[in-house]
Amino acid sequence: MIRAAGAIIWRENAPFELEILVIHRPKYDDWSFPKGIVEDGEAAVAAAYREVKEETGIDAIFGQYLGSTSYRVEDNKKKVKYWMAQAKSDQGAFVPNSEVDKIEWVDSKTARHFLTHDEDRDMLDDFLAKERYVSALVLLRHAKAIKRSEWSDYDLDRPLSADGIEQSQKLIAQLEPFGISGIFSSDATRCFSTIEPFSLAADLRVTVTQDLNEEEFEKSAKTSVEYVRQLMKFEGNQLVAGHNPIIPHVLSKVAGVDYSADDLSPADAWIVHHRGDKIVAVEFLARPMI
Repeated sequence: MIRAAGAIIWRENAPFELEILVIHRPKYDDWSFPKGIVEDGEAAVAAAYREVKEETGIDAIFGQYLGSTSYRVEDNKKKVKYWMAQAKSDQGAFVPNSEVDKIEWVDSKTARHFLTHDEDRDMLDDFLAKERYVSALVLLRHAKAIKRSEWSDYDLDRPLSADGIEQSQKLIAQLEPFGISGIFSSDATRCFSTIEPFSLAADLRVTVTQDLNEEEFEKSAKTSVEYVRQLMKFEGNQLVAGHNPIIPHVLSKVAGVDYSADDLSPADAWIVHHRGDKIVAVEFLARPMI
């Protein structure tokens, strides 16, 4: 099966004036949404973000997962996963390329007429049914660390393993689509080291706190939950780097999703889409492949 990913890009330059991006592909002479092949070892959301930039030059903040479409391509089945994504306001002029020679920003009714394929019109309907103005909270377990049995010093100082360091680098591409504006980490070395490469790439300062570490969690499980609830009041999208079982516990309390700590691997994450304390959608983001 051919794996692909894309996005429905939207903007609203004035209240109630929703515009949707459609693209023309000269190779197929059709109008569609930006999308492309998922490379080996690449997360689908990272591929969608990359393809949008490559085909249109547009930088967008990804929101909720919309679903997928499947169709035949010669003797193969192709499955395309889609996200909704809001275009950032400071976009340059579109430059035609070999894959996309024209783009149009149109209202939703016009978009239906532009789109060539029925499956794209169905995906547009799914998009229109979703809430657009939501924030994202990314709850990330730290990357793989050196085993406790191999570390004789203070546990909060236990570092990432070689695999964990590789995961932390690959997390850059997986987290970039979400337009993170704030990063918050347990004061454990393995948590900070997990998000440090991304923070440097995004030019964001990391707020380090003991309220998200395991020692504090053992004293009171409420501390981490209340800390995250306060973050959900902030504007923008927030990233929290923490531990197991703290991440599943917080997820259950703030989003009502029960997830076994036994199933949460290092560098796994959950994305909570919300408006304040109202939960709109919750999605799992699997650890980077190494």
